[in-house]
Amino acid sequence: MGGKDFSRAKCIRALKKLGFYLGNKRKGKHDKFYPPQVIAAQLVGQQPRFIMVPRHAQLHCQNEILSELQKMGGSRLVDDFMEKL
Repeated sequence: MGGKDFSRAKCIRALKKLGFYLGNKRKGKHDKFYPPQVIAAQLVGQQPRFIMVPRHAQLHCQNEILSELQKMGGSRLVDDFMEKL
């Protein structure tokens, strides 16, 4: 697999290893993963407080997920995520 090419299962596994937790409130086509309190306390402004992961068999939004992680915790969080894959 390439550097930014990961499956839905690997994405969810890596998010959980980083302390993110599932916080769905309704049925839908995406799962919401909320960050741990350490990261959530640093979020300011209009930034979403969660990361959406589609429930599709094929994951085509790897760049968007990495972008949201970058906005939440900078390049260190992205590096930790890629390491946990």
